[in-house]
Amino acid sequence: MRKDQLPIPFYSHGITMAPMAGVTDSAFRRICLRLGATCLVTEMVTAAGLSRKSVKTKKMLRYHPDEQPLGVQLFGAKPDDFARASDLVTPLGFKFIDINAGCPVKRVLRSGSGSSLLGDIPRLLEIVRVTKENTDLPVTVKIRLGLTREEPVPDSIGELVADAGACAIAVHGRFRTDFFSGDVDKEGIRRIAELSPVPVIANGDSTSVEAALRLRDETGSTGLLIGRGAWGNPWIFRGIAGGNPHPEPGELHTVIMKQLSMMMELIPEPQVFHIFRGHLVQYFRGFHGAADFRRRAVGTESYKEVDIIAGEADIAMHTSLEDV
Repeated sequence: MRKDQLPIPFYSHGITMAPMAGVTDSAFRRICLRLGATCLVTEMVTAAGLSRKSVKTKKMLRYHPDEQPLGVQLFGAKPDDFARASDLVTPLGFKFIDINAGCPVKRVLRSGSGSSLLGDIPRLLEIVRVTKENTDLPVTVKIRLGLTREEPVPDSIGELVADAGACAIAVHGRFRTDFFSGDVDKEGIRRIAELSPVPVIANGDSTSVEAALRLRDETGSTGLLIGRGAWGNPWIFRGIAGGNPHPEPGELHTVIMKQLSMMMELIPEPQVFHIFRGHLVQYFRGFHGAADFRRRAVGTESYKEVDIIAGEADIAMHTSLEDV
């Protein structure tokens, strides 16, 4: 392995918060970091938008000084866009550049981006190559197991992206056509990990501490990428690291209000409450009376309302746990 491909320990051997569009904004990223995530990644940022110097796209590169280590995830279909985008983001303080070749969302696929790249491995490798040529930052790649079960990526994909300049590869254990349904194919991740000269980070269905640890151990991967399992449950990072996987008394309320406060620093009212409701309903799960709190959450329109509901939900959660 070349010197510029040395693993990034906080990512390749850690517990990373996976990008989720509309979810993993600056506030939520900071919450995850405080609760045990070892690494953060931005939401997907379009390489074409950066290449065109889109003001809207550039806004997605903004982050708080506390968000470190932080990588930027780029998606696109044209190597030239990645060349210009990687050159632009390099001096901005990110710790690495991640190339998205795994997103299965239709609007991303229509542009030939995301997991569409898995149907054109030479183009994906060219994107990795030009990105690395235009930055001195480490470059990583996020993939799925293939387009369909009949069209898998080669088991040697780790070696291929490493030869192109990548220092790590994250593998979501499903195919593009699976979207997010069905069981994760741990054996598929394991085959890639066994042949890869660079670290493999496992991703998919880590909805509990136990599931996450099984995914890592049974695939032979070095690290974990946690997405949907952390939405409404950022304590999963602390649990994977060996700490308490559940909120302490009063902690649910504290975390919810801290996240809302950080969002209010960046987003004006009343828009912030429209966005935050999606987070709030995710926090209210898994305890007696949670459904009622979710119903109340979708109507919140003020900081005070959220404060009251979060406090009551915290009490209800721990009363429920005590009754078990």
